[in-house]
Amino acid sequence: MFLSLIVDAICAVSEVLANITARFESQSHPSLRRRAYRELASAYHGQVESRGQNLTPLVSFRRRGALVRVGLAPDTPGQPQPPRTRVVARFPWSVPFRLELAPRSRVLQAQPPKGTRPIEPGDPRLAHALRIHANDPEIALDFLNPTAAAALARLEILAPIGGLLISVNPERLLVQVDRDLTVAADLLHGIVAAAIVLYDQLVDAVARHASQGVAIVDEATAEQHASETIVCKVCGQSLGAGPTVRCDSCHTPHHQDCWDYVGKCSIYGCSGKSGHIELTHSQNEV
Repeated sequence: MFLSLIVDAICAVSEVLANITARFESQSHPSLRRRAYRELASAYHGQVESRGQNLTPLVSFRRRGALVRVGLAPDTPGQPQPPRTRVVARFPWSVPFRLELAPRSRVLQAQPPKGTRPIEPGDPRLAHALRIHANDPEIALDFLNPTAAAALARLEILAPIGGLLISVNPERLLVQVDRDLTVAADLLHGIVAAAIVLYDQLVDAVARHASQGVAIVDEATAEQHASETIVCKVCGQSLGAGPTVRCDSCHTPHHQDCWDYVGKCSIYGCSGKSGHIELTHSQNEV
C-alpha cells in the first residue's frame, strides 16, 4: 500500500513536470516569438531587426527622438543567467542624470553607479519595495511621480521576485525584466508600454530641471568659488580642485574626465560640443 502511494506520487510529479516542459516548449516556439515581434513593430510603427543566426531578433522604433530597442539580452559565456527581456531607449541628447532602481530583494553590484546616492521617494510603497540610487535627488523625485509609480507596479507584476532593474545613464534608459516576455504579444506589449511611460516621465523631469542647472551656472561670478558649490551634472560630485571644462554654448561646467566620457555638454537640449578648460583658484596659484 505504502509503495503504491509512492509510485502514484512519482507519476503525478512526472506528469506535472511533463506538462510544464510541454508548456515551456510551446511558448518558446520561434513562430510565437516572431508573431509577438511583428505585432509590437506594427503597433509602434517600427521594424524587426535580425541579429544573426544565433541571436533572437529585436524590435526597434522611435519615441520622442529616442531610438528604442526591445528584445532578449544576449547570454554571457560562462555565466548562466535567466532570460532577460530588455527595453533600451537611447536619448537623442546626453542626459545629466544617473539612476539605478531595483527591488530590495535583488542582488546588485557591490558599488552603486558612480556619483549616485540613496534616494528615499515620497511614495511609502516605493520606499519599502525598491532600492534607489541617483546622482540628482530633485530629478529622481520628480521622475518617480505617481504616473511612473504606476508603471513600476505593472513591471513588478511581469517580473519574478527580485527580477526587475531600471538603469539610467547619460546615454540611455534601460528597463529589464528577468523573464522571457517575447513569447507572448500581451507580455511584450506590457513591458514596452510601461517602459515608454517611464521614458516620458524621465525626459520631462530632466527638461524641467535642465534650465535650473543653467541658471545656477550663469549666476556664478569670478569671485565665487564655484567649484565648491556647483556639482558636475554627469557624476553628481562637487567640481572640487581638478580641471573643469565649461560648455561654450550654455557655460555649464563639467569635470574634464566627465566631459571626455560624454563627449559633449551633458545638459538636456544643449547641442554644445565644444568647451574650454578652466583651472580652479588653487591650480592657478601653483
